[in-house]
Amino acid sequence: MEVYGTKPKRFTKEWWQYFWDYYKIHTISSVLAIFVIISTVSECKKQINYDLQIDVITRNSVSQEALDILSNTAREKISDVTGNGENEVYVSYIDMGIEGDPQLMEAMHTKMMIETGYTEAFIFFVSKEYADYMSDTGVFKPASEWTSAKSYNGYCIDLKGCETIENMGFDTSDLYLGIVELRERDKVSEREKNRPKQENGINFAKFLLNEE
Repeated sequence: MEVYGTKPKRFTKEWWQYFWDYYKIHTISSVLAIFVIISTVSECKKQINYDLQIDVITRNSVSQEALDILSNTAREKISDVTGNGENEVYVSYIDMGIEGDPQLMEAMHTKMMIETGYTEAFIFFVSKEYADYMSDTGVFKPASEWTSAKSYNGYCIDLKGCETIENMGFDTSDLYLGIVELRERDKVSEREKNRPKQENGINFAKFLLNEE
């Protein structure tokens, strides 16, 4: 730990004041990051076995109404792959456009890293920087394997001007679509279980791109 000024004897009243004065930001950031990790893991454990999970990670603000429309539209375009008689869709939204609060921004970044690394989603709507990051780290399936639409980087589709998604209430000026690749690190049985969910993601993406 870096030392600032004269460090008092550890765990004395003066030491606690010293610690808070110099390490307040570090402490708050660490606590927020830990909270985000715990809450994200907890969400994953409680999560229903959805037919499709959609992740939205963008710097442009997205209203709850737009997210609800996205979810309801997806339900109409996918199949009941879990066999429970319902088309169930879960939309996870991470707002990366938060400004002015470094601790909250760091917490959201931590959540984004967890979500993209251990995702249960198969379709992502993301800002360009996250589209590039996820493409470079092998999260996305090559676009040529599921769509005839032109990809800007080989993996993601630029949704700028896409009327279908704009009519839902999304700002498409910095919005890209990617389909998640089945993870090689997963067991064969897990990949086969997730393949129909990936197909649901592809079918919904094709609907948005008018490729039905």
